[in-house]
Amino acid sequence: MKFLLDFLFRVVQLFTEPYFLVFLAVVIIALLKRKNKGKNLRIGVGFFAVLMIVFIGNGFLGKLISGYLQKNYVSPVASKNRVLQNPVIVVLGGGVVDFEHTEKLHTLSYSRLVTAYQLYYEYKKNNLPCKIVISGKGRGYTSEAELFRENFKKMGVSDADIIKEDKSMNTYENARYASKILKQLAPSDVYLVTSGFHMKRSVALFHTFGLKPVPQASDFIDTEITVFPNSYNAAFTFVMLKEVFGIWQVQLYNSLGLNG
Repeated sequence: MKFLLDFLFRVVQLFTEPYFLVFLAVVIIALLKRKNKGKNLRIGVGFFAVLMIVFIGNGFLGKLISGYLQKNYVSPVASKNRVLQNPVIVVLGGGVVDFEHTEKLHTLSYSRLVTAYQLYYEYKKNNLPCKIVISGKGRGYTSEAELFRENFKKMGVSDADIIKEDKSMNTYENARYASKILKQLAPSDVYLVTSGFHMKRSVALFHTFGLKPVPQASDFIDTEITVFPNSYNAAFTFVMLKEVFGIWQVQLYNSLGLNG
């Protein structure tokens, strides 16, 4: 059942992709014309596709979704305001880029790297213990967790304070595998570091595995409302729409008992 639902959600997500909508509209119009269906129906299909592209590309929809996903995480809970004796910072990977046969962290990962280090530094400067759990395997030869570890060490983080979780391939697995490590560490509190648009789904999945992390959003994205649709708005709206569908997926799976 879960496999079928996974497939269904992937299909539905395609309808948020402007290029797919154009392709689908062309195919439908061509089929209707071949079967000599009404001209008005073909015009209607074309108009609907254009309307969807404008709605996704003019920034209005993206602006609404941006607020829904990120507004609760704009003001993070500062570590200095919390009395924690054994905190753990969980950092979710943002991907790996293989450029000219050299693997580097994705751009998103660097804001997460900096945010996690700032939290870590607040504790270490006061001689308080703090661990960092890096979650992410990625799809390259070198895991995201290892690339994060290398960067953290260059920033001055002790290797003894770094714990790698290098099995996870997606956010669900981030939460699943990281939760096992965290339950062994028994931290006083858990900070969750990831991008603002990714936080709502990440928190929901960590809740699924019995954890209540403190959200620490490392970066935010938004769209600009324009008269004419543009690729910038379309790209970020598509990214955020996928997150919304992902949140619905988590909620549905939890209600059906398919997560865990």
